[in-house]
Amino acid sequence: MIGRVFALLYLSPRPVALEDIATRLQVSKASVSIVVRQLLGFQAVRHMGFQGDRRDFYEAETDFLHILRRGIMPGLRKKLQSAGLQIDRTLFAGEAVREAPSSSPEMTAAELAEIHSRLRKAQLLHRRLDRLLGSRLLARFL
Repeated sequence: MIGRVFALLYLSPRPVALEDIATRLQVSKASVSIVVRQLLGFQAVRHMGFQGDRRDFYEAETDFLHILRRGIMPGLRKKLQSAGLQIDRTLFAGEAVREAPSSSPEMTAAELAEIHSRLRKAQLLHRRLDRLLGSRLLARFL
């Protein structure tokens, strides 16, 4: 749905009212409103107002690099940072569980070791992605 709304706005020569987006796509106005908020968060669309018209109009950002630099990348970095914190917290809690004798009778030592291994792999991938997204080369490319 997000792609359909963006495509409609991107291909429209002028701003489109929220109600008109819903009508053209044959979906509810509430669904379009949710999608438009997401697109606003990505800076993929702009809210427009016209004097004498109380409706909400939107137009697409046509500069994809702007969307990527200012909308998608910051959000991605924030989500990645949050995921990294959760992985670290879970690993820390898991260490306490592994060290406490029979503190988790429903899980075997092998199962706990497997969970720990998966978390370490996730942590490694997280660190690699964080370095990649924070690299000067990527910043220059974008």
